[in-house]
Amino acid sequence: MNSVSFFLKDVSLSLKQRVFVFGFCLIVYFCNQAVSGDSIDYNRDIRPVLSRNCFSCHGPDEGTRKAGLRLDIREGVIAERKGAPVVVPGKRNESELYARLLIADKDELMPPPDSGHELTAEEIELIGKWIDGGVAYDRHWAFVPPVRPEIPDVKDRDWVKNAIDYFILSGLEKTGHYPNKMADRHTIIRRLSLDLTGLPPSPTEVEAFLKDKSSNAYESLVDDLLSRPSYGERWARVWLDLARFADSSGYGSDPLRVIWKYRDWVIDAFNKNMPYDQFTVDQLAGDLLTKPSRDQLLATAFHRNTKTNTEGGTDDEEFRTEAVRDRVDTTMQVWMGLTMGCAKCHTHKYDPITQKEYYQFYSFFNQSQDADRGDDSPRLPYPTKEQSKKIDSISKEIKSLESKLNVHTPELANGQQNWELKSLRDLAKPKPKKSVWETVGPFKADSFDAAFSYSFEPESLAIGLNVAPQGAARQSSTAYDGFAKLAIDGNTSGVYADNSVTHTQNPDDKSPWWEVVLLKPTDVSQVVLWNRAEASERLSAFRILGLDSKRKVLFQEDFFPENKGNPKSGEGFSIPFKAKRDVSIVRLELLPVKGRNEPILSLAEVQVFSRTADSRETNIEWLTKSQWNDAEVHDLKLGSNETVYLRRKLVAQIEGSQKISLGSGDGIKVWLNGREILAKKLKRDAKPDQETVTVSLDKGENEILIKIVNQDDKSGFYFNLKGADFPEDILPILLVAESDRTSLQRKKIEAHYRTFAKELDPLRKQIELKKKDEKKLRDSIVTTPYMQELPKNKRRKTHLLVKGNFLSKGEQVQAGFPEAFHKPKKGVPLNRLGVAKWLLQEDNPLTARVAVNRFWAQFFGRGLLDSEEDFGTQGNIPDHPELLDWLAVEFQEKGWDMKRLIKTIVMSATYSQSAKVHGELAESDFRNVRLGRGPRFRLEAEMVRDQALALSGLKSKKMYGPSVYPPQPPNLWQAAFNGQRNWATSKGEDRYRRASYTFLRRTVPYPSMATFDAPSREICAVRRIRTNTPLQSFVTLNDEAYVEFAQAMAYRIYNEGGVTAEDRIKYALRLTLAKPPEENRLKALMELYESELVYYLKEADAAKNLYGQIAPLPKGADISEMAAFTVLANVLLNLDAVLMKG
Repeated sequence: MNSVSFFLKDVSLSLKQRVFVFGFCLIVYFCNQAVSGDSIDYNRDIRPVLSRNCFSCHGPDEGTRKAGLRLDIREGVIAERKGAPVVVPGKRNESELYARLLIADKDELMPPPDSGHELTAEEIELIGKWIDGGVAYDRHWAFVPPVRPEIPDVKDRDWVKNAIDYFILSGLEKTGHYPNKMADRHTIIRRLSLDLTGLPPSPTEVEAFLKDKSSNAYESLVDDLLSRPSYGERWARVWLDLARFADSSGYGSDPLRVIWKYRDWVIDAFNKNMPYDQFTVDQLAGDLLTKPSRDQLLATAFHRNTKTNTEGGTDDEEFRTEAVRDRVDTTMQVWMGLTMGCAKCHTHKYDPITQKEYYQFYSFFNQSQDADRGDDSPRLPYPTKEQSKKIDSISKEIKSLESKLNVHTPELANGQQNWELKSLRDLAKPKPKKSVWETVGPFKADSFDAAFSYSFEPESLAIGLNVAPQGAARQSSTAYDGFAKLAIDGNTSGVYADNSVTHTQNPDDKSPWWEVVLLKPTDVSQVVLWNRAEASERLSAFRILGLDSKRKVLFQEDFFPENKGNPKSGEGFSIPFKAKRDVSIVRLELLPVKGRNEPILSLAEVQVFSRTADSRETNIEWLTKSQWNDAEVHDLKLGSNETVYLRRKLVAQIEGSQKISLGSGDGIKVWLNGREILAKKLKRDAKPDQETVTVSLDKGENEILIKIVNQDDKSGFYFNLKGADFPEDILPILLVAESDRTSLQRKKIEAHYRTFAKELDPLRKQIELKKKDEKKLRDSIVTTPYMQELPKNKRRKTHLLVKGNFLSKGEQVQAGFPEAFHKPKKGVPLNRLGVAKWLLQEDNPLTARVAVNRFWAQFFGRGLLDSEEDFGTQGNIPDHPELLDWLAVEFQEKGWDMKRLIKTIVMSATYSQSAKVHGELAESDFRNVRLGRGPRFRLEAEMVRDQALALSGLKSKKMYGPSVYPPQPPNLWQAAFNGQRNWATSKGEDRYRRASYTFLRRTVPYPSMATFDAPSREICAVRRIRTNTPLQSFVTLNDEAYVEFAQAMAYRIYNEGGVTAEDRIKYALRLTLAKPPEENRLKALMELYESELVYYLKEADAAKNLYGQIAPLPKGADISEMAAFTVLANVLLNLDAVLMKG
């Protein structure tokens, strides 16, 4: 029987089935005894059972709902239906739903046996009692705004320190249990220091706390730790998991990204105790605030941590869409603890979120300017205070110099007079004669980039034939079968794996070059370089030369990314050869640049074009545009990614220069007599005078060819021949005799002349140099991707995407919020700022709960709601719901103060308990759900490293700045990438900085931290699931960094620990455990030290290899002693008591 007919027929039970039911009832009798003492609570007892077993087929999603039955709302359960009623309130035995849970026939049993779901006898009895009780439904607990509960009364009020303790103790007393004793002072200072700063306390700090006998000693310690800069570094880590912060863009090639300024902003925000509501607004919508500060703009990088796909052949819109969806999913997961991403392809199967509502919410995030670009634009410049100071100083110098341009001198007056005479003569010169315009096209391409770079037939005819394939190629060296001839074989794919690129040898070849010897001396019009599809930085700085047959230089030009650009993967990079004939050799040389790790020259293709070699015939039909007038914008009516070519002849009576004014929508290329004179790939509407070029016309006939490439929207074209170059208001003055000019006319023409007067060249040179200094300084400013809204006239239309496919657009939707939750207040804007305000409304049931639960989990190892990532119907039920609501309301009402919340938690007796297991709770509550003891669990990945750094004495105090590269196993990036493949291990103090500053590449995260469960941050990580594996021991025992920590710690133990070995080992135990040494540990470590010392006294080379030379030998120490202490330090760093917070 199929599931559709299942609920539509009247089912009567056979005798066999009745016997089965009777037997089953005997089983559930005992379950009935277990639940009969408690009233049935829908949210606690029933919803989890239905959600887990039934809602996927009988829940909110209409698209997959079976038999038209909906069980997530009461109306769906009690609705009138044909045949037997599904549920008869108050009568389980007349309810079809209950019968189907008991029936023996597998074809009619619910849930179906092949569904993978099965209800226990206790769950079935709960359903029965629920039906008998009238089928009461309650709104999901998390969707009801929290109300401050009354603080419960307790018997043992002396144990209580604050409100938290009343809730915890009340629960313990109800079950006949009692809390644990308070942890000793040694334990509590270590626990507190690790929790608040991520670092262990120093021996000095421990001693000071032990000596402080004042009543507020503990509170003073809390306040001190909260005020330290290390507090922000520790808590930023938690947020950076949520923000999916990483130093790379993700996906296959995973290129590096500069976004560390955002990480620094988060650290700073925690240290400044920024209120959580402001923290929220700034990150989601800082750019939409009135006059946002630079910090508020920087904060929006929260949603620029999304991945970007720079691989060739990908569709930018697909991955822009994916980034927007990630922003939707992350926003709802971080602030409301909901799995909204489940609704991107269909209505959510468990929570009340429709697919349409998903895309209405998506619309808020669909209007930002970023669009999966390789450069991560838009980017925010963020100068340091020193850079800002220097820029201001240079700007003042420039203004001072510019003011001197207005000083009157006899030389200027004489120069102006000569210029005016020459200008009048130039006005008399005849302009070139123009033929009418001719056009051909449109030509269609798959993308704007392809249309711009591809040489369609009119273009290839204009620039000539590629003569490189007939030549002979050679290069300085060859590696990986990357022969020189591969660059002239006509294959421009540039994929290394296809053996289509050249490759020089590294590291032997220090000055790589490649050249092609042409078949004969040639009039070269241009050279087009095609870079390889990956590792495009191999051609990031180069020189191109044109040589004659005797290798005399006819043409030379250097290219650097910062000035003339860099050949991008999969695009032709055109280099015009300016009037250079008789070229026999075209040569490329890689230039030495600072920071280049691998001097390798690798090319996909080199094309050398010559017009004189072209003798092809063509059938191109040009259309005459006799109606076109110059100095007007003409609509070309092109579609997306379409190209049109325009040509005309200019007949000059004399040889000379001519200015041409152009405009285009969008990309434009211009050739004169086959040589490229302009190429700009941009997006804009055509307007007059967008580009001005000065060309050299030969006497007689000259041919100009223009290529216009349209990306989308309107396409257009503008052309005008400029005469003598005068502004409109200057020409009439020039024609007036000097003696007849008014005072205003004299001032205008004088000001115009000063803009180019040779007499002022020295002064302008000074200004130019200062401006270059200013530009260089501005270019050195770190820029960070940030959110910026599109202007109103560019806003995107948002559609429901059928099955989540970006190409399958359904109905258009408008921005809006899910209806199942609270309504936005009046006046809330329908943009990201409105989202932030909606999330922070006092009637939002989730934002405060989710936040306090996340903070709680950091201290106790699990949240008050264990499923931190899911507050929806598939999530768990809170262990202490009243406490969760009290904390949520307290957090909101006390100004969203994060430090205040943290202090409230750590000042509780609940937090201060000993973690030692005691009494009956050891078995009945081994997960410590009732919180009858203090927290004890393994440190997170970053704390494991930071603790070892601190104990070793190596930890740098340096804060902020670019991410660093501490030691990691070699060649990980070499194996994984074709782009940036070198992990350049940091030197100096950067080698020893806290884990928060470690460079994180998404596809190959720092391995030792990944082993300790740190996420790759490709997506938002709400909760780290702790694991315990042998690999973790291998890290802390054998990893290069941890061995180095042990070496430094040995030095510290020897220097600071006293005179005898026993004294030093006692010090080592106090250092690592923050408590006095226990006799059994001291004895074991003494034996270890002595046995290792005996070994290393015999094996001097082994001692030298182990201890290393990161520091000189302490005075009076022997290398064998230091090796033995290194082993001892290594063991201490691996103690369970050191790696755990207890």
